[in-house]
Amino acid sequence: MVRPRQHEARPGRRSLDLRLVALLLHRYVGLLLAGFLVMTGITGSVIAFQDELEGWLNPALFTTASRGPYLTPSQLQARIAAADPRIELNYFLFDPPAGRSIVAAIRPLTDPATGQPYILDFDQMFLDPVTGAVLGQRLYGACCFSRQHLIPFLYELHRELTAGTSGTLIMGVIACLWTVDCFIGFYLTLPRVRPFFAKWRNAWCIKRGAGTHRLILDWHRASGLWLWLAFFLVAVSGVYLTLEDQVFRPVVSLFSPTRPSPFQEAIERAKLPRDTAKPRLSLDAAIAVAAGEALRRHWTLPPTAIFDANWLGAYGIYFFPATNDRGTGLGTPILYLDDRSGAIIRADVPGEGSAGDIFTQAQFPLHSGQIGGLAGRIIVSLLGWVVAGLSITGVILWWRKRRAAQASRQKRRQAKAAVNTGISSDKSRDTNRRTA
Repeated sequence: MVRPRQHEARPGRRSLDLRLVALLLHRYVGLLLAGFLVMTGITGSVIAFQDELEGWLNPALFTTASRGPYLTPSQLQARIAAADPRIELNYFLFDPPAGRSIVAAIRPLTDPATGQPYILDFDQMFLDPVTGAVLGQRLYGACCFSRQHLIPFLYELHRELTAGTSGTLIMGVIACLWTVDCFIGFYLTLPRVRPFFAKWRNAWCIKRGAGTHRLILDWHRASGLWLWLAFFLVAVSGVYLTLEDQVFRPVVSLFSPTRPSPFQEAIERAKLPRDTAKPRLSLDAAIAVAAGEALRRHWTLPPTAIFDANWLGAYGIYFFPATNDRGTGLGTPILYLDDRSGAIIRADVPGEGSAGDIFTQAQFPLHSGQIGGLAGRIIVSLLGWVVAGLSITGVILWWRKRRAAQASRQKRRQAKAAVNTGISSDKSRDTNRRTA
């Protein structure tokens, strides 16, 4: 007689335990993230069309009736400085389409009386590109639902909960948890019994004529499977946008080398001695140098925007069509040059570099949908609503199961109480008989 081996039953128990752990993680991580994912899903759907909505809501800021030759970038920079002596240019798109204003990001200068930056109630200015007239100003991301502030507020809410660095950190943790939960949710759809594929096929379908609970469950599971890759890519790109240097690049570098981010290189550059005796290049001169370098590299896109990083001794010049400041595909080519010598410091060219670099370049285009142009943005906008729907249906499923469990426990308590009452009555009758 062959005795059964004791360890034969253990794999089943371990599998059951693993599934139970996965179920509990998916449930409670999902509940923890639900409110955030509903918010980010809905706000992400809106800001996929940020530029179009901004122009529609605020035509006085974003459009102009002036026609004619544009002022040069240096002339526009001078108009900004003349409008308020406390500010300087940070970034602007200096060659907008006809009829559109120039949106300039500005930053405060240092107050000589305090040694601290001036406190401003705005960080954006809108200028007529032909006359240089200031059309308006606002604080980007300020609360809350006025026409002027609605879309920027939703953008900042989506990106950092309007809470600055701490909000960005929170959103980064949420993105990390969501990335892990994508795998847990996928694992939970796998059948536990054979035939595997015949059983798993049911998870991809919504049963017709089923009750409300089954319909919600099927929709939650099937949409999660059909759109799993899209959800995973959005979650991963969320990590990139919030924890690029802290998490994303170190993890990607385990598989393929990645170039340091511009932010990391800027930190190292700030440590180097700077030759301040030589005057800075004007914006016009810097753009001319960058345009010449682009021509040498056989780029066909024009220089359209500039970032003035004077505290680092650098300019960043962006190349994209004036009608699309995010570019298409993998994004926008950027040249960084020394603001005094004009030497090229760095060139970020979409599609160039290691596999890790290209994967990194793809993150914002994937997250925003720009990788697919207008169609991509429509898909991302619709995907945001599905993310919100998945979170809501997950909470509904948890609530229904919780109520069913509570009702079941209540019935068991009532049944136990009835049994105990019956036993007590029987004992009482027996006692009465013996006494009689």
